[in-house]
Amino acid sequence: MKQADQIIELLQDTSFPQVVLLDGAWGSGKTHFIKHYLRAKIEELFGQKVYFFSLYGISSIDDFRDKIISLSLTDKEEASVFAKYFSKAIDGAAQNLGERGIGAVLSGAAGAYKYKLYGELDDCILILDDLERVADEKLIKNILGESLSLAESKNIKVVVVANEDKLNCKNDIEKVFADKYKFSFTHEEVVSILKVEYENLDDQLANELLLNITAINSKNIRVLKRALSKFTRIQREVSEIKNVVLDQALSRILSDIVRICCAKFEHSFSKEKIIDAIDSRIIRQIKKSNDEAEIEGYKKLDAIFEGAINRSNQKLLSYCCDGLYEFSNLEVELNLPMRQTLLDAMQSIWVQNQLSESDFKHGVQLLEEYIFSKNDIDIYKWFSTCDMYIYMQTNKVIESTTYTKATLLRLCDDIDVNQFKITAVEDDFDQRRRISFYNEEVDKRFNLKKAELETLKASNKNSEFSQKFQASWASVKNEAHQNLMHTPFFQNLNVNIVKAALQTWSNEEVFQFVRFINERYRFSNIDDYFQPELEALKTISSMVGSLLKEIGFGLKVASLSELHEKLLEAHSKMELNISKKEQIAGQ
Repeated sequence: MKQADQIIELLQDTSFPQVVLLDGAWGSGKTHFIKHYLRAKIEELFGQKVYFFSLYGISSIDDFRDKIISLSLTDKEEASVFAKYFSKAIDGAAQNLGERGIGAVLSGAAGAYKYKLYGELDDCILILDDLERVADEKLIKNILGESLSLAESKNIKVVVVANEDKLNCKNDIEKVFADKYKFSFTHEEVVSILKVEYENLDDQLANELLLNITAINSKNIRVLKRALSKFTRIQREVSEIKNVVLDQALSRILSDIVRICCAKFEHSFSKEKIIDAIDSRIIRQIKKSNDEAEIEGYKKLDAIFEGAINRSNQKLLSYCCDGLYEFSNLEVELNLPMRQTLLDAMQSIWVQNQLSESDFKHGVQLLEEYIFSKNDIDIYKWFSTCDMYIYMQTNKVIESTTYTKATLLRLCDDIDVNQFKITAVEDDFDQRRRISFYNEEVDKRFNLKKAELETLKASNKNSEFSQKFQASWASVKNEAHQNLMHTPFFQNLNVNIVKAALQTWSNEEVFQFVRFINERYRFSNIDDYFQPELEALKTISSMVGSLLKEIGFGLKVASLSELHEKLLEAHSKMELNISKKEQIAGQ
């Protein structure tokens, strides 16, 4: 390995005391390099014993010396000699001073013997790791001075391993070290090291890892190990999913996890900042802010996530940043590519390249047919199809004079939202399309049409609810209690529908409805929840007052009277709260 050869060249230069600084950032692989490459090569070439240890936890210069002595004793097998020396000292102390003098004599004897051993230390190489982790700056200077002294007076070479950026004693560093070596692995070497440790990192995934760490210029082995540990669990579970396009899925997941871990653990961005940067990127590109401070704040994160995640995945971020594994459906939550129909295959550039020429041509026809479908089409799939077609034209994958980019964008503008499916269960668009469209103009049009479709869904839902509400309280009671207890809805009900309901409902249903209303408006700050329905409550309250006069007598009248009272109380309380807030705001 070239790094080892270059450090050995520095140690062979005898024109200065052989004290070399091996400088490298946290996580760059310095310790791994020493253990697996440098130590053995130095021992082989110089024929000297190498003593390698971490300075972390060293509390004094005597502690430093003791550490070296203990290592040399072990290797020279002199422990028995040390024991005999102690034995003689103890015997002499017992005879001359009694039991009380043993401790003092023993301490002095041990100190003298250690000093003798340390003085005889010679013909070796010391590799001192983690200098920046020594807490006391004065002690750091003492260790550097001691290292220089050993190199000057003995046949001892010293390699000090540290992150120089974390050291403050710059003058001492310049005086002590004859040479400095700025250590780093290449991206290829980093991948080779990781591939040995992670058996699941086959050649294809190793290549994907190399592409990603090269793109974001990350060589931090500790961070990448953390990322690969996270990836390994998801890889195992994704591999069990039927019909998943495994190579594409794992490539995308590995990329996302590596980039998140790099942002969080190498560059110390918070999870919230990462989410903000990812989700606001398109908007910021459109707005093109002139605020240099704001631009600089996002610059690094934009570079890390460029071409990768375009919609933040909360669960993946929580898993990488906080260690919380909250996935319940990886296929949906990670938007995994699945092998389904040929039309589905055409939605992915990755899978397109796995198709035969004939299948690809047929797939292009299916894209065109889907674009010009008339009814009951999926909004996301339709816009994705338009986006893919434009992408293929722009990149000269296909040639088409009939369906140009301008033609398709006009079609995106003009398509009637009534052509799209309106499902009973709300689709989570953001989760389904964590990776955005290739074309920003398609993306903008999708969001406009999605908003129109959601309005249409709400209108249809309100219409359905109105019909059920008029039919019976029993048909909407569960939905009201579970979903509408703190959500305004009376503004979507025509007062005549409410009147017809109260007239046709049984006495029991009216009674239960009043109980619901009584609980719904019991708390004080109801305006924070129900202000949108304020005017509707006033209108309904007035209608109930009139209805009471029409009916005159009966069991239902008692319930309606209470209903009238509760509605009047609710809208009066809201108006009073709103008025107070306006007064405070005006002061």
